Amino acid sequence: MRSQDTFHEIQGLKISQEVPSICGGKGLKFRFKFLIRAISQAVPAIRKGKDRVYAKLRRYPLSMRFFVVCLFLCMVPLILTSGIVFFSSYHQEVESYVSLARQSMVQMSNNLFSRLMNLRTDAIDLAYNSYVQDYTHNYSRENSNTGRVPVTDEVVHAVVARFNSTSDSGGLIILSPDGRPCYVYYQNRFSMYLYDEAKRQIMENIEQKNSGYWHYAMPDDYYLKNLEGQCYPAQEEEPVIYYSLKMKRLVGDEYVGYLLMTLRPGVLTELFSQMESGNDVSTVYLLDRDGRVMMQNGGEEAVDETVMERLKEVDSSGVSTFASDRLFGDSFIAMKMEETGWYIVNVIDGGALTTMALRSSMDVLFLLFAMMILIPCIFYVLNRTIRHPLRRILGVLEEVKRGDFSARIQDVGGDEFAVIAKSIDNMSEKLTTMIQQVKNSEQQRQEAQIELLQMQINPHFITNTLNTVAWMADMQQQAKLSHILQSLSALLNRTLRSGREFIPLSEELDYIKWYIDIQQYRGVVDYRLHLSIDEELMPVRLPPFTLEPLVENSVIHGTGAGRSTLDITIKGYRTGDVVELSVTDNGCGMDETTLRKLEQMPEKHVSKLYSVHGIGVANVQKRLQMYFGTQYGVSYDSMPGCFTMAVVRLPVTFDGEVQLVSCDDR
Repeated sequence: MRSQDTFHEIQGLKISQEVPSICGGKGLKFRFKFLIRAISQAVPAIRKGKDRVYAKLRRYPLSMRFFVVCLFLCMVPLILTSGIVFFSSYHQEVESYVSLARQSMVQMSNNLFSRLMNLRTDAIDLAYNSYVQDYTHNYSRENSNTGRVPVTDEVVHAVVARFNSTSDSGGLIILSPDGRPCYVYYQNRFSMYLYDEAKRQIMENIEQKNSGYWHYAMPDDYYLKNLEGQCYPAQEEEPVIYYSLKMKRLVGDEYVGYLLMTLRPGVLTELFSQMESGNDVSTVYLLDRDGRVMMQNGGEEAVDETVMERLKEVDSSGVSTFASDRLFGDSFIAMKMEETGWYIVNVIDGGALTTMALRSSMDVLFLLFAMMILIPCIFYVLNRTIRHPLRRILGVLEEVKRGDFSARIQDVGGDEFAVIAKSIDNMSEKLTTMIQQVKNSEQQRQEAQIELLQMQINPHFITNTLNTVAWMADMQQQAKLSHILQSLSALLNRTLRSGREFIPLSEELDYIKWYIDIQQYRGVVDYRLHLSIDEELMPVRLPPFTLEPLVENSVIHGTGAGRSTLDITIKGYRTGDVVELSVTDNGCGMDETTLRKLEQMPEKHVSKLYSVHGIGVANVQKRLQMYFGTQYGVSYDSMPGCFTMAVVRLPVTFDGEVQLVSCDDR
């Protein structure tokens, strides 16, 4: 069992090793055949889908399709043009404001950086001034809380020299190593003092940086004190920017305290006021390293967190520009300042730019909007000029379809629809005239032909009858002579009576009986007539001499040489609304060629070959189809030496119910 499993594993391994080689050798050919097969299968599906779309479109009127297509072809370009005009105007506004904002921000950043560098220079000069260091050192050594080290003139001169009218420095705060204010100088009559928490954070930041440190103080971080020693809360709106550093000896590592040099008040306000021209569109922010707003010139007070994530990618090498992810969102121009690590961000309001773009492109948009209203009106009028005559044409054609050829379009226009309408009107007039002419001629022809058929009497038959009467007279058979004369008188009386179009079946059978009686007295053949017809069929109406010519045909052509008797059987039966009457004889019959000639030979030839009474079997066929339609008439069946059968098929009609077919149906 184990050996068999091993065999299958080895065989499967061989197959798996052969498959890649086969696929690798024929893979391209296989993929090509698969692609051809997929395309051949997709083409019928595409055609089917196309035909389905065409069929759905054909459900709607032509005028509606024309209106929708024209409106679509005109409205879509207008809408696209409107969108292009608006977006172009919007992007132009964005590019214009971004370009101006970049220039303004570069200039503002340079000015601010220059002033901050001046402030740092003043702070470093004072921090390493020997008089200031000595004074701070002496002040820190004074442990008395009430005692005070007097400020030397050298310190005053060194400090005042830095705070002239052109200096960007606004104030000075010197702290001892333990944070006590040693010396405070401010340009106005108020002095700036830091709260303990603010001083502690400043000293910690200086210790961590171990170098100069840029920061800012908000009104919550300091208070003001006047010359009389009264304290006031800070009132300034812009933050107090300062540069702080340790005061170290030039020789050795000893430090004597901390020095904070503040920027002159109003510098930020002055710089931000340079961008007031775009204040309704943009807002300029000065952000610290953590993204907190130091100052701004607009109504916004916060910056989105996503913007702060993007600011981390901004470096101090240049100006960065990026946009919001929203459509018509804000645009951002950002710069990172060297030394401080602060950001200057200009946020351009996308909504305001959208409004300005709409305002600047309002003329074009108004023109396009007017065209969007005008074009549907034009196409509506044009559609009416197509739909109205088309409806009139279709309405008249519907009337013609119902058989009313008197309807007229009477279009007085000059376009193609008017030409079609005039052609249809002319055609209707000609058709009306032609139909009336056909009806008149057909009616006259039918009346003349029916009258002629009904009035025909074969002179040869009359001559033979009279010869028979003479012969009987010679033989002095007066009783038979009387009977034959009575039959002839009745037959001639019915035949020559003023023509009727329809007679009862019973009267037609009387014709046949009289005819057989007359033929019996010729003494050549014994004719035996058999009737098998229900009494309910006797009132059925049919044209005169419908069955009698068929009996004549059996009498003349049914007897052959040596035949002394002939049985003629007439049967009738009803199937639904159809009556079938058959005339059958046991005579010599007809072969297939003769039977085919009988059914296909022209009327005049048939009348000559198979007519005794003057109304041939072809006339019977013609009259039946003329009265009732082509679905009725005479059919034949025969076998040589056996029988001949003629079947008459006509509708069931009684007195007053005969319905003739119309001229069109004939």
